Amino acid sequence: MVELSIGIAGLRTAVITRDPDVATVVRDRYEGFLSTGPADWRIEISPPSGGVPFSKDVVVRRDGGPARFSVRRHDFAGTVDVSERTADLTLTSPDDVSINSFLRILYSLALVETRGLVVHAASLVRDGAAYLFCGPSGSGKTTVARLSTDATLLSDELSIVRIAEGYAMCFGTPFRGELALAGEDRAAPLIGIYFLHHGGRHAVEALGPKEALARLLPNVLFFAREADVTAAVFRIAADLVEAVPCFDLSFRPDPGFWEVIRNA
Repeated sequence: MVELSIGIAGLRTAVITRDPDVATVVRDRYEGFLSTGPADWRIEISPPSGGVPFSKDVVVRRDGGPARFSVRRHDFAGTVDVSERTADLTLTSPDDVSINSFLRILYSLALVETRGLVVHAASLVRDGAAYLFCGPSGSGKTTVARLSTDATLLSDELSIVRIAEGYAMCFGTPFRGELALAGEDRAAPLIGIYFLHHGGRHAVEALGPKEALARLLPNVLFFAREADVTAAVFRIAADLVEAVPCFDLSFRPDPGFWEVIRNA
């Protein structure tokens, strides 16, 4: 039996497995986020099995209790119990893509009780402050990260934000995008959310909370569809756009967009 601890956004997760291949994948894939200390969550990963029910898309459903969810995809099946802070996972093969995908789903559920969100966004730290750049594929998240050579990368694909008492923090994650780089395991206060699109010039336009919320919600990673949990996610997102200034950012592929951000 091997036990490894992964720390992401202040939540430590103990990964327990009897499969040495799975242990190697976890150790290599999350090298920068391996941690010590008591675990908040425990995941048991079973040896690969051919009996995982097929599901073309990710399916997350409440299963046997208000805080217990079944999670299935074509390459894995598992359960997440939010109240017990435990999960189990069965894989078709010890594949880092499968493990990574399950962890994304797990953290999207686990963070709700800590008023956190997983967001399709690049995040960067400059001068001790974090900036979040949201948008669908092709909007420029990786481009912004690649151009920001003087900033610390938190993520170029999936960022985590937690909010408490009107104060938002952005956390580095190991969830990689096109840069194929894990973010730094650190956190910084979030001072701006920017919704990206390519344009002929750099331009920043302030958004009100209502418009910002409409722009943010499609970028929140969350798979459960039950009304009460989706309402909780909605409330966290609404509080986030009230607490953090939000902007539309049109940019060209050069680092001059940082100057218009500073001057906004």
